[in-house]
Amino acid sequence: MTRWKVCHALPTLRQWADAQTGEQHAVLRQRNYLRNPLPAGEGICVVCHSSAGEGFARCYQCEQHRMAGGDGLADVVAPIAYAVKGDQHAHALAVYKANRPSALAKRNLSSLAILFIAYHWECLARAVGGDFTHIASVPSTRGRPGSHPVDDVVTRRISIPAVSVKANAVYQSDDRRFHPDRFVVDAGIDGARVLLVDDTWTTGSRIQSLALALKRAGAAAVAIVVLGRHVNPGYGPSKALVARLRQEPDFDLRKCVLESEPVS
Repeated sequence: MTRWKVCHALPTLRQWADAQTGEQHAVLRQRNYLRNPLPAGEGICVVCHSSAGEGFARCYQCEQHRMAGGDGLADVVAPIAYAVKGDQHAHALAVYKANRPSALAKRNLSSLAILFIAYHWECLARAVGGDFTHIASVPSTRGRPGSHPVDDVVTRRISIPAVSVKANAVYQSDDRRFHPDRFVVDAGIDGARVLLVDDTWTTGSRIQSLALALKRAGAAAVAIVVLGRHVNPGYGPSKALVARLRQEPDFDLRKCVLESEPVS
């Protein structure tokens, strides 16, 4: 898989993405089950684009994060697609990091993420005040040896310095609450603009905890990109969201929640 350098001018990144025939075909293979996130608005959380209660801008979890983390949270969150429980995208996000990982799932997810970031580099960078200087991922909290699989499929393909992050062993691996000290970040990132990548957003507590840790370590801004925003269709408030998705147009990789129109 090709590596690309983000120091190039944006049109070069989009042109690069357009020219990646193999990567484009990998995304086309996924189009029948991928669903673009819905724009924030009535019933859709302004942060994670999951279901929000009537009259509320944020879902319950994102409101809890805001109350706990304030300005220390990520400046912007961009899910690439919904990962509806039981659907193929949610399955791919599980099997790409299984004990015996699926090579096809890894290739598909890598193409999906890297092309999305290439197409939307400009809007993501604009949201954080300039080009990204660093990249980071959420480390495994389950004792998995080595780096997190998301590094293999995404972060190592982007040629900017990676921030070293470790999980705080005080917390249990299945703890899904927001903790300001959940992660330990190496110093030396004063003024950094960090692209923070993860595979799945379920509650968002871990990745927002890391966003706060990055800012406390000196980062000026953090943008989150997640491959899948988990949705449980059996959860009452999510039923309306899933019903809306059935009426939406086909998945468009050039469309993201930060833009009103797909990039050209």
